[in-house]
Amino acid sequence: MNKVKSENVSFMLDAPVWRVIIKMAVPTIISMIVMSAYGMVDIFFVSRLGTSASAAVGIVFSIFTMIQAVGSMIGIGAGNLISESLGANKTDDAADIASVSFFASIFFGIVVMIFGLIFKDELMDFLGATKTIMPFAKDFAHYILIAAPIICSSFVLNILLRSQGKPTSSMIGMSFGAILNIILEPIFIFKLNLGIKGAAIATVIGQSCSFVILLYLYLKEKNLAKISIAAFFTKSGRFLAKICSNGSPTLLRQGLVVVANVLVNVTARKYGDSAIAAFSITNRLFLIAVSIMFGLGQGFQPVAGFSFGAKKYDRIKKSYYFTVILGICIMSAISFCLFKYSSDIMKFFQKESDVVQIGSKIIKFFSISLPLIPLTIVTNMVFQVTEQIGISIFLSSCRQGIFFIPLIFVLPAIFGITGLELCQPIANTITSLVSIPFIVWYFRKLKE
Repeated sequence: MNKVKSENVSFMLDAPVWRVIIKMAVPTIISMIVMSAYGMVDIFFVSRLGTSASAAVGIVFSIFTMIQAVGSMIGIGAGNLISESLGANKTDDAADIASVSFFASIFFGIVVMIFGLIFKDELMDFLGATKTIMPFAKDFAHYILIAAPIICSSFVLNILLRSQGKPTSSMIGMSFGAILNIILEPIFIFKLNLGIKGAAIATVIGQSCSFVILLYLYLKEKNLAKISIAAFFTKSGRFLAKICSNGSPTLLRQGLVVVANVLVNVTARKYGDSAIAAFSITNRLFLIAVSIMFGLGQGFQPVAGFSFGAKKYDRIKKSYYFTVILGICIMSAISFCLFKYSSDIMKFFQKESDVVQIGSKIIKFFSISLPLIPLTIVTNMVFQVTEQIGISIFLSSCRQGIFFIPLIFVLPAIFGITGLELCQPIANTITSLVSIPFIVWYFRKLKE
């Protein structure tokens, strides 16, 4: 174990930053794409059931995002602290943090499941479902809510593996589940005539498979932070609040995704099921694009965490600049493809002309702002991983909160559905510009 620890810490602190980030990021990006693929598989097959069914997936997407928000808060909060503890040679603390975060995610997942099932009808209405969408949304949400503890804890295991320099293991676990989901979904929907229920059941089976594999890999491999249920009961008082505090910017960011999604669905409801379906499809598409950037950023986070714990501040700056520049290049390439093939992309998922027309405009507007997103994401991660929680929370609030929420109340009232399509791209752009003075100030502070 001492040899494993020494090799991992030496690689994270001494190898060239580009090599560490690439090694950490590639499997992480694949893992993030795989996680996003669950939603794309759902929307691809469910769209064959009609426009209202497609829209229902977008409604329930908010529930999945809520579960992901809880898991990501716990996982990233713990992951940052584990990386910092390992960089500071505090292996026992890292193990206690891992234990507390894993079992806490199961507990919080159970809470989400219970309240979601009790208030399912009210929840669907609140999330923007129309009368025609409601039956599909309720059927889909039922199974997703039942699986909330598994989904939540899978996110935590995924992040815990990455935080200890094991991104390949997390990729393997998530990939098996996604592949199984892709295989089962058309069988359950069409062969077994389960309709949208079949899509939900296939998703739950895929997520459960990922959980089992991730847990097996975590327990089997020589991880520096071991999981112990005894540590959960004895150390929660010491670490749970700190985990939640450190992960609070992630919870806020993901929570605002839910708020933004609900506001979009509620606003789009007046334009019919076609508008909700178009936003449902494009939101899943954008999730893959942004997930690639988050995957790259989460390859950066352990490097920054180890460096911060070891007080190697120049290494934080080098890794930041490399990640941002590479991210801008990747997002620019994706932006070009999305803009050029927007209509073809929409037709691949949905043939109805109204859905294609609305979705194509959404894609074009969003793609223009996409190259700026790396600046927002990586800057926020710097403040989060170096425990500048106040600034991190503020920046997390901007893209889909401080700037987006006022825009969605103003622009659609003036420009109709075009205003609704413009809200997110404008919010993305403003947030990126706001991030610049913060990172300039912080790097000057680190230098001093």
